[in-house]
Amino acid sequence: MIRQELDLQLKTKLSLNLLLKNNVEILSYSTFEFEELLQEESIANPFVESFDVKVPKSVNFGEGVPDISAVPYTPDPLDRLKENIKAEFEGKDLEIALDLIYNTDDKGFITIDLKDISNQHQVSEEYVEGIRKRIMRLDPVGVCSKNVYEFFEVQIEELYPDKKEEYMKLLDKIASGSVDEKDRKLLKGFRMFPLEGGTNSYKGGRVDAVIEVDDGNLVYFIYEDFFSIKIREDYLELYEKSTGEVKKFLKDMIERINVYNKILNLRREVLKNILEEIVKVQKDFLLGEGPLKGLLMKDIAKKLEISESTLSRICNSKYVKTPVGTYPLRFFFVRNATEGVSQEELMRRIREIIENEDKRNPLSDEEIANILKREGMNTARRTVAKYRDLLGIPSSRERRIK
Repeated sequence: MIRQELDLQLKTKLSLNLLLKNNVEILSYSTFEFEELLQEESIANPFVESFDVKVPKSVNFGEGVPDISAVPYTPDPLDRLKENIKAEFEGKDLEIALDLIYNTDDKGFITIDLKDISNQHQVSEEYVEGIRKRIMRLDPVGVCSKNVYEFFEVQIEELYPDKKEEYMKLLDKIASGSVDEKDRKLLKGFRMFPLEGGTNSYKGGRVDAVIEVDDGNLVYFIYEDFFSIKIREDYLELYEKSTGEVKKFLKDMIERINVYNKILNLRREVLKNILEEIVKVQKDFLLGEGPLKGLLMKDIAKKLEISESTLSRICNSKYVKTPVGTYPLRFFFVRNATEGVSQEELMRRIREIIENEDKRNPLSDEEIANILKREGMNTARRTVAKYRDLLGIPSSRERRIK
């Protein structure tokens, strides 16, 4: 029976390429996505006897995610680009890169004069331009393009290098307005703007971690602590006795489940360390007795001896239910205030404004910035966009109820 099962599996052998090339990206999956991945693996991998999730009834992961900041189920292209940028850049370059994408329109085209960003960061305009061009080569291709022509140009270079000459001629035709039917067919292979089809698909659900008060003390739980992967012992014995293609197949499957286990253990360890630090530093806030205190991601990364980009990936799309509300994990990483207003105050007020807006006509980031200015908080549109993103709140276009 085991032999028949193996013969069937060998005929539809799974490739390890996706796992081995993208296992770092699995760190950024929400718990819900990672659970689905492990469920699929338990079906596909003959070494896995079962994958179970057994959560004690006393711990509730299934409530508390606000509708306006529901856990992203399928990250949109801009979310993917932000993660790629955080892995590609660091320090001042990362700040400039994020400022550039926060100053793009809904289609992904740059809307700010690069001179403004160069002045803000005290670097040359050429320096900012170099970062912009690097961003345009990241996935999704072309974000921060200045216009459609430049976007087409980068698509040709990145996606159609073997047809560059043919497509560059097409660009000249577009510029001169002399496009024929044949050219229109060629155009079907292009996206018309960088964030085409890039609306977020949001799905509310369980949180990734819970912080509770137990006898006056803060305690925490992570959902993935309750994952259980059971391995089939008979297949391990068969592996030792097998040879040839069967041996090779079984080795691949063993390596595959070992990689998943390593990723699971890494996610567990880092999430626990993050929560431990949050509970220690933000104790007053979590007990409802004070504001958030300064806590930087780079400091925790250094303490855990991992890169900031790895920490950033693990924090991505994670939500925590606390005694004072449900928040994205990133919410607890704050700098101390500028111009007398703390990041926490700004984020709280932005959330309040959005919660009370007309859902049929939601406020744009610019309109929210104007409200804050009238209240004495001199906040730029890109700052509102940045904090709204940290809160996990989608754009006005995605919040609109028709």
